[in-house]
Amino acid sequence: MIHIKEFGHSSNFPWDYNSENLCLNKRSVKIMPRTKEQYEEIRKSSKQKILDAALEVFATQGYHSATVDAIAKTAGISKGLMYNYFKSKDDVLHELMIGMMDALMCEYMPLKPGQKFTKADIENFINVGIDLVLEKPHFWKLYFSVFIQPEVMTIVYEKMMEKATPYLIGMTGYFKNIGIKNPEVMVRYFSAVMDGIQLHIMLDPKNFPAKEVKNLLIKQFV
Repeated sequence: MIHIKEFGHSSNFPWDYNSENLCLNKRSVKIMPRTKEQYEEIRKSSKQKILDAALEVFATQGYHSATVDAIAKTAGISKGLMYNYFKSKDDVLHELMIGMMDALMCEYMPLKPGQKFTKADIENFINVGIDLVLEKPHFWKLYFSVFIQPEVMTIVYEKMMEKATPYLIGMTGYFKNIGIKNPEVMVRYFSAVMDGIQLHIMLDPKNFPAKEVKNLLIKQFV
């Protein structure tokens, strides 16, 4: 399962203090050297904090108007520290959109080269596609508001299509194998239905009839 941190950090520090790293004696407090694993965890935490902040800034200000300064300020870090992780605003966008797409595809359908889609794969796609949005509706609302910005699509569209193509081919093959006369159109229809459902969840997550809708989708497409 993908783990995505909520916005609004309780601390300006990109990591939590760990009492096990402190060695006390009668005269002073000595900080023990961190291990390689601890430094790696700190880097991951700091990077995720920047990505969380960038998503919020891109969603509220628009990608074109957003600045590295605004992202760093929202993340609670210095501009210089941010450049230790990302070369530019475009670099942040690619990591945010393409990285998230990679994670999503692994969650939706762990696909191996040449693997054919089964009914179980499509059913998993439906269930996970609904559950992920139900778990983090605020995150997905921000994510989609960035995704649909024209300038964002201009920058990442080619790379995203490269990532998505194997899955689109797999879905097309699935619908063809179950007897759909125009499987390419069915893939577009299925994707559009899922997009619309996810949008409704974002707008009203508490009252959305997830179980019933899942059953209807499975009955129609599986």
